[in-house]
Amino acid sequence: MIRNIRIEDAQALENICRTSLGHETTAALLTQRIQELSEDPFYYIAVFEDDITNQVLGFIQAERYNLLYGGNGWNVIALAVSETAQNQGIGKQLLTSLEKLAARESYTFVRLNCNTIRTEAHMFYERMGYVCDKTQKRFIKAIGQ
Repeated sequence: MIRNIRIEDAQALENICRTSLGHETTAALLTQRIQELSEDPFYYIAVFEDDITNQVLGFIQAERYNLLYGGNGWNVIALAVSETAQNQGIGKQLLTSLEKLAARESYTFVRLNCNTIRTEAHMFYERMGYVCDKTQKRFIKAIGQ
């Protein structure tokens, strides 16, 4: 079942972030971020919870992407499924839940970025109807560290 994220999901998300996304994090940091972001209407953060075991097996985080020079959409920040639960339709359900929200809100697109080395993820997004419309370089600058 797809549901909104809750603070008690932090431990499961820590494992998913580490093993499926390669991001080191902690349950404490995730708890803090869930508290900060879960009630903010700018974000959509949902988890997939197994109906039988009640185990959180995946999550999606997206932000509103409202263009000054164009339409309104959603930008997927993260979509991850536990390594042990991949290829079971969980990612599809999570992404579809965001697409349905976008349609209800009359948003015109859902977009995402995906690391060039994640070729299996690319195939998944293409099967879901997403099209790679450009390549780009990301530039980042650490501030106050």
